[in-house]
Amino acid sequence: MRRVLTTFALLAAITLIGAALPATAQDASEVTLTMWTHDGLYVQFFSARAEEWKERHPDVDFTFEFEVVPSVFDKVLGNLAAGEEIPDLLGIEQGSFPRFMQGGIIESKFLDLTDLLADDYDLIVEGRHTPYKYQGRVYGVDSSLCGVVYYYQPSIFEERGLSVPTTWDEYLETGAILAEEGIAMSYITDHGGMFMMYLLQRGGAIFDEHGEFVLPQEENRTIAIEVLNLLKEGLDSGAIRYVPSAEVWGPAIINAYREENLVGAIMPDWYSDYILKPQAEDMSEQWRIARMPVWDEGTSHKTSVWGGTGFAVAKENENARYAWELLQYTYVTLENQIKRYEEIAYYPTMPAAFHDERIVGLEDPFYANQKTGEVFAEIVDDVPIWYQSLFRATFEQQMAAELAVFFDGSVTAEEAIDNVIVYLEDEIAFAE
Repeated sequence: MRRVLTTFALLAAITLIGAALPATAQDASEVTLTMWTHDGLYVQFFSARAEEWKERHPDVDFTFEFEVVPSVFDKVLGNLAAGEEIPDLLGIEQGSFPRFMQGGIIESKFLDLTDLLADDYDLIVEGRHTPYKYQGRVYGVDSSLCGVVYYYQPSIFEERGLSVPTTWDEYLETGAILAEEGIAMSYITDHGGMFMMYLLQRGGAIFDEHGEFVLPQEENRTIAIEVLNLLKEGLDSGAIRYVPSAEVWGPAIINAYREENLVGAIMPDWYSDYILKPQAEDMSEQWRIARMPVWDEGTSHKTSVWGGTGFAVAKENENARYAWELLQYTYVTLENQIKRYEEIAYYPTMPAAFHDERIVGLEDPFYANQKTGEVFAEIVDDVPIWYQSLFRATFEQQMAAELAVFFDGSVTAEEAIDNVIVYLEDEIAFAE
């Protein structure tokens, strides 16, 4: 009887998943799959996996047109408005996801992946599902853990007999010592996303799972004020340096590293291969990675997150079934999560991958052969969960404006947060 029930349940699941996918064009012996993205590394990785995956369909002649498209989100939204074609696969950067929430575009034009993921859903950390959720359903599969760590130059600490700090109190204490020599531990800028990174580690939230604005809740407001005061204490002592947002990704920061008046940066995993290594090749072997400092008291995650790109499948395209199969093979299999790290250095979103020696045992020459995967293995089980909202961009813009005047001392932490709250509440009320 149990076998009969199990078989019935399996058939029901297959039927459900099949119903979620549109029918593929009949007698399709030739199929062209398209993908648009803003990052060439995704083109590289999907192209390699597609050549493997197509062997599962020997009767189909596949052509893969994967490309980097300038202003890709503007183009896709413009095409949708004009009734023109969009790619089978689209990499949606998490900061742009709210644009696809407008008018329910993500629901009407892209596949709901929740049931398609099925049991694989729980293999991926929840905090990498939620940036691509709309009304509780998943519409994108993320490309990287985006866990935050401390990138630092060990010689600056070692030459002074200092240890790498593990808590924020230690961070400020060590930073105050280095500041006497004009050396900062890290930097901060007036970017709403960077503030959110620090807020999430402390356990704060801006929006809830329904997209409701919850920063005004006393717990979240208190945490936001604590975070700002921590950053301001670091700025005032010189432990943390303010850098204008226009200079964050450019040569000014790299030159400060070279001159050893800036120890490092608290940044996500993508900072390593996307920013640091390409711009500071001459500093190879002079860097290490450590965990993000944690709060000494109260709620504190081991890490935070910033960034991410979730791949979505166009619902109305005739090859949606093949597009989902390719996405599932490329991103939702343990082996290919590991390959993604090996080939384009984006860390897995599956905790199980961090038990593999190809992740935790890989020595990185840039970090003097440090096994950097071991650091991320320690934090993968504690990635903060956060939620999207139609008003996310509005929040980040207003937060950036308040950060600028907060950092220069024009307003207090309480005033900055309350100004953001009032502004957002007015915007939300007006939209209603």
